[in-house]
Amino acid sequence: MKKTTNYFFLLLIGFSLSTFFFRGTAEADPHQSYKSYLEGQAIFIDVREEDEVKDGMIKGALWFPLSKFMTNKNDDIISIKKLASNKQIFIYCRSGNRSGRMQKYLEEAGIKSINMGGYQDLIAKNLPTQSKI
Repeated sequence: MKKTTNYFFLLLIGFSLSTFFFRGTAEADPHQSYKSYLEGQAIFIDVREEDEVKDGMIKGALWFPLSKFMTNKNDDIISIKKLASNKQIFIYCRSGNRSGRMQKYLEEAGIKSINMGGYQDLIAKNLPTQSKI
């Protein structure tokens, strides 16, 4: 029993450290990704909640709050497939955790996407912003 507890404890520490070090880390260059959006080859999806987008969002991003996505998953997946037909999908949230979850849900539906991490990191890279939709 003690051995199992030790393995669980080590696993928990490993997960915590990976979440700390990898949260908000973009899987692609933000400027190149936004350039792809401007060229009509990509879309940005913001999965933050309404109270988080009140201060703004990446200009042109589509808003699919993760909590609402979870209640309308099938319909939203159909919508995303239509919106992203032949386009790269870039997802972001506040820290990169929820966008990672969304990425997993889309992957399970056969949709490839890239986790761009956290909103603050993206605006720190000078990506243009807009008021909430």
